Amino acid sequence: MAGIDIKRFLSNFGQNYHQQTTFSARGTFNAPAQPAPEAPVPKPAPAQIPSPQTQSMPAPPQAQSAFIKDVMGFPRNANEFVYMVQRGMTQTQFNQMFNNQMLAQRNNLSQMQAQILAQLQGLDINTAKEMINAQLSSQVQGSLRNLEILSSGMINLNQISMLLQQNGKEAITKIIMTMTEASKSGITDLSQLKEMAKLINASISVASENNPQKTLKLLLMLYLPWLPLEDGTGFDLEIQNKSENHEESDSVIVITVSTINYGTVRTTIYLESSNSVQTTIECSENFPKTELKLRIEGEQKHYSMDSVLTFETNDGIKEQNYQKQSANINMSQTTEINPYLLLMAHTIIKHIIDIDNNTTAGITSHTDKF
Repeated sequence: MAGIDIKRFLSNFGQNYHQQTTFSARGTFNAPAQPAPEAPVPKPAPAQIPSPQTQSMPAPPQAQSAFIKDVMGFPRNANEFVYMVQRGMTQTQFNQMFNNQMLAQRNNLSQMQAQILAQLQGLDINTAKEMINAQLSSQVQGSLRNLEILSSGMINLNQISMLLQQNGKEAITKIIMTMTEASKSGITDLSQLKEMAKLINASISVASENNPQKTLKLLLMLYLPWLPLEDGTGFDLEIQNKSENHEESDSVIVITVSTINYGTVRTTIYLESSNSVQTTIECSENFPKTELKLRIEGEQKHYSMDSVLTFETNDGIKEQNYQKQSANINMSQTTEINPYLLLMAHTIIKHIIDIDNNTTAGITSHTDKF
């Protein structure tokens, strides 16, 4: 087995199923058309595991995160994960559904349509078809964000715990097999695969405790792309239980984020109804409220969620900056969480930390991406 540059592999990892799938513009799946006999539905390829090549430069955290989720059989984005869990789907079933939809759309392209497009663009038939396929593929990334979330489909954290354990064990097996084959090929530097196996093994250990708060923490850490699965390297996440006498505690989450540049940012998320969320963010005067607002609105519009977002300025926290980023989630002790509370909590933490990191790097705004 020839050696592969693991850094380059991880940097480009996770593109296959996004490039081979598509999705209806309204955010719900259409029933896939029956494929023509000469064009059978392709079977999804198994998860690819890299064969590392001797080199010391580590892959970026985003690439490591994408690799870990794929080898564990989890989708890349949090809303995709919620969609799959609510419907009891596996990653393979999820991919196959998109493959069917893509194939149906391609089959709907008649020879005459391709000829017309070729004439208008001055292209030959094959080039026209390639261009159409490329356009279909380019729509997938945005379409995946519009997956229909079921407001009544509560996320059972005990089930998530079992899923993390089962998929984690399968991932460890895949990585061990890859390391064995790599060793047979004379590759000696397996440090990156060993480190990722260590992270996954630690997550299995935590998930086996069947503690809802710890399980939620694992899930959120898995979808914070700069730090998969663990604390201690520049960011910490803690989840605490509210007092038992807190009113409507099952419907309220309080998130306190400690930032390097903006002090404390405190967010209260209140579930008004099954798909209606009120979010209040308390922050310093100099915090970029407009950017965070645009980012949050850009995320929540894909979830068919009614939301009210308000800001409250607190000058008392202006100078209380921190040397290290962290987040604390205060919630009720429960085994289930509403999907919109989960997605909003993930969105809040992700974008506040991202904005803080951008400020440290001298980047003032990335709102054009949202």
